[in-house]
Amino acid sequence: MNRVVAVGVLVFGCTAAPAFSFEPGAHPPFLAGSSAGVPIGVIPPAGFYLGSLTTYAEGVFHPDSRPKHPDTLQVFIEGLTLTWVPDIQILGAKYAAAVSQALVVKTVSLIPPRGTTVTKSGLVNTGISPLNLAWTLPSDFYVSVRFAFQPPDGQYNRHNLVNIANNFWTFEPNVGISYLKNGLDVSVRLLYDIVTENRSSSALGNVRGTYQSGNIFTGEYAVSQSIGSWRFGVIGYGFQQTNPDSPGGHTLHGTEISKVGIGPLVEYNAAWIGVNLYYAHDLAWRGAAGGDNFFLRATIKF
Repeated sequence: MNRVVAVGVLVFGCTAAPAFSFEPGAHPPFLAGSSAGVPIGVIPPAGFYLGSLTTYAEGVFHPDSRPKHPDTLQVFIEGLTLTWVPDIQILGAKYAAAVSQALVVKTVSLIPPRGTTVTKSGLVNTGISPLNLAWTLPSDFYVSVRFAFQPPDGQYNRHNLVNIANNFWTFEPNVGISYLKNGLDVSVRLLYDIVTENRSSSALGNVRGTYQSGNIFTGEYAVSQSIGSWRFGVIGYGFQQTNPDSPGGHTLHGTEISKVGIGPLVEYNAAWIGVNLYYAHDLAWRGAAGGDNFFLRATIKF
């Protein structure tokens, strides 16, 4: 299977990332690392694609300025993405659309005040990406421009100690750039998550049940080289909350979350399926749970 067909299917990290702030108990809408290893500047040939991304993450929480956060977190995620690539062009670019849904099993330990451990499972918010355009540029460069959003349709209840989904809308413009030549793939993806207010929050700092988290900028990169049907490389990511939380218009200074991670990638492409496996170790994090992250992606074309 051609590598672009195998793993170049559109990937959307509409899953539960291992973090507990910005709003305590919420998570960044995009799962950092979830599209690393994909030639993100490219849209694959026309057809329907089904992608599966299995993620396991565990980490220790690094608190921000607000006390009494949970200490440890374990998350298992199984996400499916269905991508449609019609044989049409818009503004000289290939067009595609996609929808993704993920099931999450989350265990949070040492929840104050009694050190409780809670395991919850359920669906996160659906990821919908109606606009994806990709252009072929000179000198083996490719660029894509995409827009995705997430409605608050996942598992959430303000009375739960642990929730799976965020109770707010997310709007996510993003861009991807790839350099592909002689089996070399250098790809970078930049995203910006714009979030609305949670109007049914029980988090510390809420104002009459409302809580406005800050927006988040995320970057991912991958450098890899193919050797026959195999590919080897390195991936990395980082995210930074760009403005502090402001529930009720009151700014909570020092609540911006951040994290960076890096790790190895191995990939195999067969005649009918593409599979890549990669691992990322979080090097530094703030206001989030950081540690070890394992990703397994498989993509098939109908």
